Amino acid sequence: MKIKIITLLILSALLTGCWDNVDLIDINIVTALGIDKSEDGKIIVTVQVIEPAALQSTSSSQGKGGMAQPKPVFVKSYKGETISDALISMKAVVDKRLFLSTLQVIILGEKLCREGINEALDFLHRDYQVEYLADVLVARGCSPEDILKIQPEMDAIPAMYIKGTIENTKLRAKVKRTMLIELFKDVKNKCRQITIGQITKENEKTVKAEGTAVFKDGKLVGWLNQYETRGFLFATDKVESTVVTIPVASGKMSIQVLNSNGKIDVKFKNGQPYRLSIYVNLEGNIAEYTGKGVLSFQQDIHMLQKALSEEVKKEIAMAIRKAQKEYSSDIFGFGKIVHKYHPQYWKQIMDQWNDIFSQLPVDIVVNLKIRRSGLIKSPMIKDE
Repeated sequence: MKIKIITLLILSALLTGCWDNVDLIDINIVTALGIDKSEDGKIIVTVQVIEPAALQSTSSSQGKGGMAQPKPVFVKSYKGETISDALISMKAVVDKRLFLSTLQVIILGEKLCREGINEALDFLHRDYQVEYLADVLVARGCSPEDILKIQPEMDAIPAMYIKGTIENTKLRAKVKRTMLIELFKDVKNKCRQITIGQITKENEKTVKAEGTAVFKDGKLVGWLNQYETRGFLFATDKVESTVVTIPVASGKMSIQVLNSNGKIDVKFKNGQPYRLSIYVNLEGNIAEYTGKGVLSFQQDIHMLQKALSEEVKKEIAMAIRKAQKEYSSDIFGFGKIVHKYHPQYWKQIMDQWNDIFSQLPVDIVVNLKIRRSGLIKSPMIKDE
């Protein structure tokens, strides 16, 4: 599998047109890019570069003893006045041209994000090499270099391992996935503030992609944890699948959500917004039950549906509370509703919308329907 991946990366490096054609031996294939700011205000750029020969050697020698194998990637950082300056100046420590069309992930540093990401986005948008489908993440509690220097056991290429943790969010809904092309669109949208997925370093071999970085006017203002993130994704119709767990009598129950539909609205009265509304409809199956007693698919299921709906409602409420009261940032996109249905009002207040958003009460309605309870109705307990 690793050889297939590297083959695809090499082919993408070769098939870039003939006007700027270069030999493969004259380029460094970059799989990940990190951008941060130093304490003195300069830009720090980090690249993760693949070593095709070392990767092939590592793959073919898995499970064999003997000599230590060369690393399949190397990571280099350089400080410059701007991103482009740092990348060009990096040729002082790398021997070949950096090829960015093979980018898989882009890691933004916390300091950079707190001061504003417009400079980084300007470079990424202008450079014709940059891969628009690369996943973008914000490093929390560590630098992009720390993230890119991990040596995962699950994948020879750290960038591919990181990308995999983001792609599986559709199964768990606890991190906000943001591709670069989506970020370009969102940052220009005055009706909604941007959000980017959060990544942290667990140890030298593992990262955790969980949570969301919240921005306001292009600057990082705070974070949503994994449950607040799921509430945010429920409300904005971004959940494909997840597992929600609630306490039951002497145990717990987990519901696998298989279908989710979220909708937001802004209520107006006398030409002014007076209330925000969030509607979420869910369908799911019982995935696990560790309580006591046998489930009745009438009375008990009805009570479980209500309890699960309240749990999802609580997660949404936590997310909206942080967005309103702590960050004053409309990450949900209520401004889009106002802009679409009340354009004249929007023109008057667009610059003050985040403050208005923060003061409006919110109604949250969640309806959940349990379809199946599984092959058994009672928990797996020993006979007494």
